[in-house]
Amino acid sequence: MKKYCLFIALLLPLLLGSCSNDDSQPGTNDADYITVDARKALTGTFVEFSGKDDWAPYQWNSLLEGMKKIGLNTVIVQFAAYNDNTWFDSQNTFTKNKNKYALARLLAAAELKHMEVYIGLYFNDEYWKNQTNAEWLKLHADRCISIAQEIQARFGNSPAFKGWYIPHEPEPYAYNSDAKVALFRNDFVNRISDRLHKLNGKPVSIAAFWNSDLSTPEQLQHFMAELAKANLQVIMLQDGVGVGHVTLERLAGYYQSAAKGLFKENTSYKGAFWTDLETFSSGSVPAPFARIKQQLTTELAVEKVTKAVSFQYYNDMCPTGPGGKTAGKLRQTYRQYLETLK
Repeated sequence: MKKYCLFIALLLPLLLGSCSNDDSQPGTNDADYITVDARKALTGTFVEFSGKDDWAPYQWNSLLEGMKKIGLNTVIVQFAAYNDNTWFDSQNTFTKNKNKYALARLLAAAELKHMEVYIGLYFNDEYWKNQTNAEWLKLHADRCISIAQEIQARFGNSPAFKGWYIPHEPEPYAYNSDAKVALFRNDFVNRISDRLHKLNGKPVSIAAFWNSDLSTPEQLQHFMAELAKANLQVIMLQDGVGVGHVTLERLAGYYQSAAKGLFKENTSYKGAFWTDLETFSSGSVPAPFARIKQQLTTELAVEKVTKAVSFQYYNDMCPTGPGGKTAGKLRQTYRQYLETLK
């Protein structure tokens, strides 16, 4: 009896840690990965380290296995360091809590799955009160650079390490003049990205957002045109549907304006335009699939949008994540939808 109980005790974490065993269907080999058309489906997602500080390698392997089985090939780490926490073996002096293994284990899992990882740098919540404070931006740009230098030293040779992510989210309401966008661009983004390109030349990404109650499509267009003058290779746009920043009926107009700003008003931008699709609803619960399908088809119909990433798989589509059975059902329905795209 004791041996049986010990076996169950050892097995239970494996069962609870898996995000990849919920998509079995009659006639489908569940071990197979799905390759999806990036113009029709999600191909990436964000990952947060909060709550995953002590995850074992098998938990990261399971999480990424579940992602790859529905066609996700790109992971964007939202932050490698956030407020007082750092999730790799860092010597920085501006965070107190050093959680040494999360980033290393995620990268190791991504290497096994042949997935690409964009690594987010340092973020502090004080940003929201200092978006146009030049001295604060310069200080925190330098902290991002410090984190990046350590990441490059430790993980620069990882084949999974695809690029960088600047986790500070700009938007047209705060940066409501060319001078303010230039401040953010020159004292913050370029201060970081110019150094990152000297470190390893990998692409640098950022995710902008907007609120239809505060900014018109024309204002978003001009803001994106000015943001795209920065040294950035990937600009994402958060769709804002999950947080209620826009209705589905107005979504296409804003995305078309954003694309016009990036590629017509600013004809010098040669980078990529990705959509950051929110898969949650009010209360941070998984959204209905019908809504997500409409987001996908609307956003990927914009000619210049080349990739859709979600925020985020673990919370909204992993059955052992916070979304539980509702997330599992969404994932199953989404995988069935992918079968119709073949």
